[in-house]
Amino acid sequence: MEKVGAKEVVVNYDKLLEDQLKKWQGGGHHPRGIAEYISNSDDSYRRLEKYSNQKISITIKSRRGKMIDQTIIEDFAEGMSYSDLEKKFFQYFESFSGRESGKKVTGRFGTGGKAYAIMNFRRCWIISVKDGKECKAWFKWDIKRKKILNGYDGQGYKDKKVDKKNSTTIILEDSLKVSYPLDEFVIYLQKSTRIRHVLKTQNVIFRIERKNEKKEIKLTYDGPKNSDAVKIWEFDIPDSLKHSKEDKKLILRYFEKPLGENSFIDLEDGISSVADLAVSDYDGRPYAKYINGSLTLTKLTDSSAVKESRKGLEEGDDITIEIETFLENKIGVVINEIESINRDKEKEARINATNSKLKELSKFLSKKDLKFKLELKELQKRFSKTNTITTNENENADDIDDNNSIYRKPLPEDAKDILIKGNWIMKEIIDSTSNSKVKNPKPSKVPEFIPDPNGDEFAVKIGSRKRENSGNKKTKSGLQVLMSNDLNNPDNINFGQHDDPVSDRDMDNKGIIWINSVHPIIVKASENKNNPALFNEHIANFVLMIIAQYYAQKEFELQPEDERDDPLLLFRKHFFNLQREIREDRDMSYFEEEK
Repeated sequence: MEKVGAKEVVVNYDKLLEDQLKKWQGGGHHPRGIAEYISNSDDSYRRLEKYSNQKISITIKSRRGKMIDQTIIEDFAEGMSYSDLEKKFFQYFESFSGRESGKKVTGRFGTGGKAYAIMNFRRCWIISVKDGKECKAWFKWDIKRKKILNGYDGQGYKDKKVDKKNSTTIILEDSLKVSYPLDEFVIYLQKSTRIRHVLKTQNVIFRIERKNEKKEIKLTYDGPKNSDAVKIWEFDIPDSLKHSKEDKKLILRYFEKPLGENSFIDLEDGISSVADLAVSDYDGRPYAKYINGSLTLTKLTDSSAVKESRKGLEEGDDITIEIETFLENKIGVVINEIESINRDKEKEARINATNSKLKELSKFLSKKDLKFKLELKELQKRFSKTNTITTNENENADDIDDNNSIYRKPLPEDAKDILIKGNWIMKEIIDSTSNSKVKNPKPSKVPEFIPDPNGDEFAVKIGSRKRENSGNKKTKSGLQVLMSNDLNNPDNINFGQHDDPVSDRDMDNKGIIWINSVHPIIVKASENKNNPALFNEHIANFVLMIIAQYYAQKEFELQPEDERDDPLLLFRKHFFNLQREIREDRDMSYFEEEK
């Protein structure tokens, strides 16, 4: 086998340069090109270790609408001598930024800004002052010779003595084309990843001068603010990604509304932003759009994981894979917590909205509670006994009309002043409400008391029991229907999804009927926002079941043991009667959709 020795590969620098320049050609590159010069000015300050509050000025002059007559970029950092211009500024694909010696700068090959200038303007100038000497040079692209030319003739000069502080000014005249409206330059620059670190630290002033208008704006980073975040998380960086003390924790911020294009993680290398990593790329759930974050990894400085254009991470790189794994894990943790927080908020909102609706039902049940007293009176007439009948503790004798008064036989503990004279008689009645199938039922006899001052017997009027005066008279408020699992309610009860959808556990002692807000039937009905009447009907029916059961039990207990009706039939009777009455009540709206 013939051995072939090594040989030099010839590189056509002219062609390489031309290809690089063409990437900057076109009217849509103006904001990006200005960003390059802003970054260059910041690098000049950084070489002097001036990392904040230094002035960078951009002025755009235009008298012809979209066209730019002049773009002027100015800083007051190092400045450049004639030698610096020749050996550094006018060199291409060579690094003179200071990065190679450890300076914290972003520039590398010094091509971007000059490429933008010569491909989009007819005349380009650089004016620089250093140590009392000023130089002014022009530079341009010679399309025929495929060379960048520069010189100091015409309006240019070298080493002019001046009484000025060090500075550098770029003047670009007579643009070829501009695709963006000038006012949109500000929007682009304030969102630019390339100069985000500059806008956060330096004093960058942007001016637009038109024929009849002058506008000045301080450029700032136009991104989500910590103060607007609902919650902020901090996560430690894995040891394998740490490189220096400057590495900061991963910060993830959750905002109340979707962030749109701002839903990204700002990845920095300790000098500047190197990538905006979309949160949704690491977790596709909806709340990814509500998250913004930041992560600094000095390990990325000059790393192969960062694309040369600083527009993201190189796919497949070992560091890239490790970063992506770390982010995917922590973003998942945050979104899980956000979903939990919002489930609780939605539940609380649902409970509050439902409690408002249930006030109307509470009003209805209060009416039903009063009606229940009247039903007890009728039952008392039919099944009056010598033992005490269960009544409401808060009931007063004045609540019941004398014509419809209910009496009972006296007990030994009754005070003499509540005894009423009269006579007890046995009255025959026919039970028209009975479910008996017997035709022509025989009349039954029930005791009835007839008040008479000259009578020989005594009775006690229901509700006339003497009580000690507690100072404030209690008033009856009727039953309340409340949603469970409500942290704002001091009487709150926490039910589980496997508990009954409705509970009467506090009905007797507190007058509360609880609706289980986490029961699947209640949750499903409440989520049907297209038909709120369906939810109202579910709630009403569950409550009516409890009330009907209560009525049926009381009626059953008051019936003579040998004449008691079937409890299920009693329940059905009361339930359907209550349901019919609530449907016919025009003040209620539980079985109609709201308009």
